[in-house]
Amino acid sequence: MVLSEKQKELIERIGVFHEHKGMQPLVGRIIGLMLIHDNAEVTFDEIVDLLGVSKSAVSNALTFLQAKERVVYTTKPGDRKRYFKLKIHDWKENFTKDIVGIVEIQKFLAEVLEERKDKDSEFCAQMRDFSNFLEFFRHEIPSLFERFKKKYS
Repeated sequence: MVLSEKQKELIERIGVFHEHKGMQPLVGRIIGLMLIHDNAEVTFDEIVDLLGVSKSAVSNALTFLQAKERVVYTTKPGDRKRYFKLKIHDWKENFTKDIVGIVEIQKFLAEVLEERKDKDSEFCAQMRDFSNFLEFFRHEIPSLFERFKKKYS
């Protein structure tokens, strides 16, 4: 596969997006490559060649993506290569896990608010507001999925 300039630019933008989320730029670029690749899967060597990066950097990024359960690989009979692809078939489960992880912050905020002596301060009021939103959001997640299912089924 040969990448067009538009595809390269899109991959780069996806990389920058993920970098702003705290990941290494190459992690996002690999995700971008998998998203735009005609086969929706890439070999290790394709990643190295198409993105022009070192093997060690690709190895580290793929290890990270696999540990985060964002990428899986398959093999093909008679072919020793690994074919990496995004683990998108269970996106609802992954998304829910991410949201629940974020919402877990609410439990810590509740404990912090219990321990603070300045319960009437502006800081505590802002924490309570954030905590209340997270609690509300946690309860709304199931209904969001139900509304999505009704709309797109």
